[in-house]
Amino acid sequence: MAKKYSTKIDLDCKCEIDFPGLNRREHFIDSLVKKNNWSVGIEVGSRIGRTLFYLLNQNPKLKMYSVDKDISQFYNEEIREKYGDRLVVLEGWSAEQAQNIHEQVDFVFIDASHTYKNVVKDIKAYAPLLKTTKGLLGHDINMLPVQDAVKDCGYEYLVGPDNVWLTNT
Repeated sequence: MAKKYSTKIDLDCKCEIDFPGLNRREHFIDSLVKKNNWSVGIEVGSRIGRTLFYLLNQNPKLKMYSVDKDISQFYNEEIREKYGDRLVVLEGWSAEQAQNIHEQVDFVFIDASHTYKNVVKDIKAYAPLLKTTKGLLGHDINMLPVQDAVKDCGYEYLVGPDNVWLTNT
């Protein structure tokens, strides 16, 4: 039975990872991309593309899949031309779009719907695409539904800057 949350509950999550950079998710994920030599990633829930474009701009050899229910907020002809084959955009419900990715990836950053049910669906849909579970990341671990979903999917995690979670199992 799915858990029910009557209100959005924010928890105080202390960062467990020493990171000297800015307390911004895109900077932290960029450091992980560089440290681990990741070359292919997925952002589930790109919204306006802030994290997505930062990662692409900082890592010229990085290929990214972007999954969002409304790509009009960040994707247009200019973006398509700028990033070319390095950016594959999939529009629709996030968990349903995983079936359209036909390669193993180095990391998945989950930041779409923050309901318990949808976070579980996203984890279950995208985790099988990973080369290793060390590449499963997400945002807003300070939200109880997100925290419960990650734990209930069987993952232990560390908390990074800006409430980014990353698996350590």
